[in-house]
Amino acid sequence: MAVTFAPYNLNLLAISAVLPPQHVTNQQLISALETLCGKSAARKASIIAKRLGIKERHLVRDLTKPLSECLPSSIDMSLTALNDALTQSNISVESISYLLSHTCTPHTQVPPNAAWVADQMGLISPYLELRQACTGFANALQIASAFSATDSRPIAIVGCETGSVYFDINEQFITTSQMVNYMQMGDGCGAVIVQTATDPRQLISDIYIGQIGHNKQPGFYLDGGSNTVGTGNMARFHHNTQAVKDNGEQLFELGLKAVLSRGYQLDDFRYILPHQANGHIDLMMAKKLDVHPDRIVNDAQVLGNLGSAAIWVSLARLVNSKKLNAGDKVLVLGAEATKYLYGGFVYTH
Repeated sequence: MAVTFAPYNLNLLAISAVLPPQHVTNQQLISALETLCGKSAARKASIIAKRLGIKERHLVRDLTKPLSECLPSSIDMSLTALNDALTQSNISVESISYLLSHTCTPHTQVPPNAAWVADQMGLISPYLELRQACTGFANALQIASAFSATDSRPIAIVGCETGSVYFDINEQFITTSQMVNYMQMGDGCGAVIVQTATDPRQLISDIYIGQIGHNKQPGFYLDGGSNTVGTGNMARFHHNTQAVKDNGEQLFELGLKAVLSRGYQLDDFRYILPHQANGHIDLMMAKKLDVHPDRIVNDAQVLGNLGSAAIWVSLARLVNSKKLNAGDKVLVLGAEATKYLYGGFVYTH
């Protein structure tokens, strides 16, 4: 099992989630599709929606037009989430030693989101951005753990996705793959402030990352790089649903195996928080692990798949819900289908 554990634990000083104000139900998505593309497209979307189990989400796009601006922007949401986390932790921006960001839908390709955010926050410390999908959070924690060995100052991490604007609502653009994206994805942002661990509470430990993508075709990818920009087409996400189905379950299994190899038992965890890609995730995982569905966090039904922001947003909702008692543990199982990475951690409240 090719898995790497970070050498140092971290304390979670604050966590915040931000969602776009526009709340969109399946019926609103399907109605927009019918208006712009016809009844056949709407019928296909309805079938896909039932399979996905996602009922609603928040979006940054205008559904009355085929193409749309991004409002609020990923920079706006990142700033809101980070500023809220700084306020929660009573930490000034001057105290942040490093800003780590991760996204697949950046405000601009260059400079990265982190640069725009640093400008508007007045942050003069260094920054780094990961162009990674649903395990961006896990690699950000690996980096934060390594940094914490030589600098005990707080580190800010923010993950943000605004993928809805990558969908062109017209008949020429739509394929089955694009229809899955349309009905599955949501927009949102999550931010955390972490620091060298000195307290057994609010502890992020057992930070792991691994991959099984060698010689496999991506299950999910975004074009628009130097190999396709010459075509002049709009950048779009491509979704190989069969490849994701074939490999997705194994990613969760490997993550669980990695954490249990550290001496944990499933009963040690009050909640299990998997990557939120399917609205049936609680029932599917509960059956697989033989645990009660109430122990599986399922935000996908109401948020959709938030990509690299998903884990932070769901953890923020759980931590700030007051459901956790001191000492409760949460097992985080991240998985991504671009090239099949898995990663996560154990959170002790």
